Amino acid sequence: MRKVLASVVLLSLAGCGGGGSSPTAVVPTPAPVPYAAITATGAGALVLHPSAVRAFAVALETPIRITESSGGSADWGFARMQIFNRGLEVERTELTATDIQRAGAGRVDGHSNRVHRVIFRFNSSNFDRIDLTLGFSDLKDARQFTTSVPFSSFTEVELSLTPASVAHSRTPL
Repeated sequence: MRKVLASVVLLSLAGCGGGGSSPTAVVPTPAPVPYAAITATGAGALVLHPSAVRAFAVALETPIRITESSGGSADWGFARMQIFNRGLEVERTELTATDIQRAGAGRVDGHSNRVHRVIFRFNSSNFDRIDLTLGFSDLKDARQFTTSVPFSSFTEVELSLTPASVAHSRTPL
């Protein structure tokens, strides 16, 4: 009888599964943060203004569409305009990260698509090419990269007699 009772007790303990705890749920691994993939194009007409800043003759208003397509994010570090004549750079002007952040446009979020009106000031009147370059820092790994704004992506060039008096503000940049 003792053997039968001991066998029943052992079987009943084995049937309990060792205390009745449920299995631990498996937590899925979150998707990795993607790298930023940014493109930039013209988003309308370039507008030439007289510059209200005495150090420069001309202010070029450039509507630039910045698109992030992969879901990553980046900080916008600079906007550069280089002016060339016969293959030689004759003038360069640049907005810094401080200028861009002051205007409220420093972060490019994942899957964003925004137009920024960027004003570059310059003095050159004899040139045959202008290059626009934007610089970024990927938030995932601090990778530095640039993207060019194709000059042909702007629809036209307009002239304005109104001086562009805003140096760097929220609108325009």
